[in-house]
Amino acid sequence: ILLDVAVLRSLSIRVVLIHGASAQIKALAETQNVKATNLDGAGITDAETLKLALTAANRLTHEILEGLSANDLRAACTNAVIAHPLGIIQGVDHLFTGKVERVDTELLQTLLNQGIVPVVPPLGFDGDGKTYRVNSDSVAVAVAEALKATKLIYITADDGLKFNGLIIRQMIVAELQKLLQQNAAGFAVETLSKAQHAVPACLGGVQRVHIINGRVDE
Repeated sequence: ILLDVAVLRSLSIRVVLIHGASAQIKALAETQNVKATNLDGAGITDAETLKLALTAANRLTHEILEGLSANDLRAACTNAVIAHPLGIIQGVDHLFTGKVERVDTELLQTLLNQGIVPVVPPLGFDGDGKTYRVNSDSVAVAVAEALKATKLIYITADDGLKFNGLIIRQMIVAELQKLLQQNAAGFAVETLSKAQHAVPACLGGVQRVHIINGRVDE
């Protein structure tokens, strides 16, 4: 995947990488014999889970930076996502789960203009320096909209966007929005969040959203 990023950069296509960390949080929780309250940044994040998220996300960010270096690309981890607490929803306090308030577009554009690939972890920071766990799919949409990106590419371990077991090769946003409203349960769990976030991304100005299998040479 990072080699593909290097190819895109060689064609002067500017790329921002936003990564999740749910698999890494799950593995770390099992290693430490700790129960994570949430894995994908959409549910409740308690203090212990936030610690897991910080460790897992920072490790993964470092691995990505190593891979980009191996492909002769300059990159930098950023604190470009400004977030605030998700708060209390239906009487439930989501604690250290956050939502994107804004994106530091100037910081990202400065890096991109210097040929540097920004790497954005699924973490947000508020004005007091507090850290919140944020859903990476929502971060990707916020960054894409802020940068007026032409394309948003979601990479998943699944075979692609599936509905009732069948892969959707192409769909206009209105049809996807209708399916989500009528039968969200028909989408594979692994890609449901990406399908849900593809709709606001397209409505927000992104021309095309791809959901691809990271194991396949695209």
